[in-house]
Amino acid sequence: MADDRSLVTRRRYLTGAVVSLGGLTGCLGFLDDASESETPGNSETPDEGGGQSGYSGPLQVNGIERLDGEGQMVKVAVTVENTGDAARLATLVLELSHTEAQGSIDRKRPVLLASGLEREVVLAFQPRFVGEDGFDRPEEGEFRFDATFENDEVYADYPGLVTPSSRSAVAGGDAWPAVAYDPGASAATPGTEAPRSRPTSAWSVSAVEYAYDVSGPVVANETVYAGRNVRALSVEDGTEQWVHEGAARTSTLAVGDGVVAFGTPEDVRAVEAGSGDVRWTVSSDGEIWDGGTTIVDGRVYTSNGRLHAIDVASGEVTWTADAAGRLAGPPPVADGVVLAGGDPLRAIDVADGSVRWTAASSEPIAAATIAYDTVFALTPSKLLALDLSEGRIRWFAPGPFQEERIAVGNGSVYAQRANDYRMVGLDAANGNVEWASQATDGVLGPPSASDGVLVVTSEQGTLYGFDTETGEKLWAKRVPSSVPGSLAVADGVTYFNEPSGPLRALRAAE
Repeated sequence: MADDRSLVTRRRYLTGAVVSLGGLTGCLGFLDDASESETPGNSETPDEGGGQSGYSGPLQVNGIERLDGEGQMVKVAVTVENTGDAARLATLVLELSHTEAQGSIDRKRPVLLASGLEREVVLAFQPRFVGEDGFDRPEEGEFRFDATFENDEVYADYPGLVTPSSRSAVAGGDAWPAVAYDPGASAATPGTEAPRSRPTSAWSVSAVEYAYDVSGPVVANETVYAGRNVRALSVEDGTEQWVHEGAARTSTLAVGDGVVAFGTPEDVRAVEAGSGDVRWTVSSDGEIWDGGTTIVDGRVYTSNGRLHAIDVASGEVTWTADAAGRLAGPPPVADGVVLAGGDPLRAIDVADGSVRWTAASSEPIAAATIAYDTVFALTPSKLLALDLSEGRIRWFAPGPFQEERIAVGNGSVYAQRANDYRMVGLDAANGNVEWASQATDGVLGPPSASDGVLVVTSEQGTLYGFDTETGEKLWAKRVPSSVPGSLAVADGVTYFNEPSGPLRALRAAE
């Protein structure tokens, strides 16, 4: 069991100006959401086209462009660059004024720029100025923009940008063995491609009932495992191989080392992957096992308010640690670290359950993934990339985002915007937005990425396929009921569960 003294080890704050914490560098208050507010000011009207009044340093504005707004909103894209030789933390201040109004409105956004990095920052205004008719938006004249920087600091402890690398597919692309694919919870397989055109039904099984909110089927050993009462089905035609008649599951599924592991109201259990027979159970002690399961290197990692490491062969609990909250989906595990919590996020050593580092934000971290030696962490207002070794910030990108899981693959991070329910693809190396998809019909489920196609479900009963490089909507397919859970992609086939059944398998049209 982890010693409470482990909590005083490396602690990273993701909100603020650069300060020293016991010889380590952190960020306090820098990502605070208060910096997003619009502030009416009394400055003079700037020259059209923008500038950098009041700032001299390596950060520069390379362009200011007004985008199409929605309703009374004005959206502005500012291209910024760090021309210096060190990473910089700063506050970008965009000033909006109008030729027929008095004063100006300031919009602020924190930025972290690596040396030589250029990125686009989009800010939105609801312009209401003091004019002849009072506090309102002028009907004639022009908007003008000016940009500058505040609180510019060298990020001396900067770990560098993300370096995406090639990954090996599980079972050559024929498997999706955990609800978020791999132990790191990347939700992205590099070994196969989901259908690129509107798919057709391969088979469906009505008896397989959906388990709970973000749970989806998993695939391994030419078998699909799914359902509230876990069932094993042939990938060929859905023929049932076995059904687990015990307690209904309350967590995600994971397959590995010859077992299927999942939680129930009574316990967490491992059943034999080939027969469904129970190998072992660990009592819940009154707490429902609902935190997902991950199987890697002979252990099952799962939670019921606390994080547990369980020997997959014997069911012996190796250690237990304070989880400090719950992340969406299964606990991500990679390179000797398992992530838990969210308020704060904790990187826990898999050897003994001690805390290596923590990362706190101005709001709880809802979901996290480990890929490319980096932790990608999602909050409602931002997406962060932290180096896995110490939790230092590599980059952050502003939201708002829907608090579902993210997917990381193809050198990109895929998330859902909360304001318009569009999928977005961000460059995993630096957080720059690569694309935003066409509109969808509402709240989407957790995304699943393959080699070229991103698939996602909708609570309105639509499945979507998007091109991972461009965000182009390749297809949309309606189903009879809502599909709030995740999808699995294996050997070119996409699997998903409707709430009361059936389990469906979709393949590319011939």
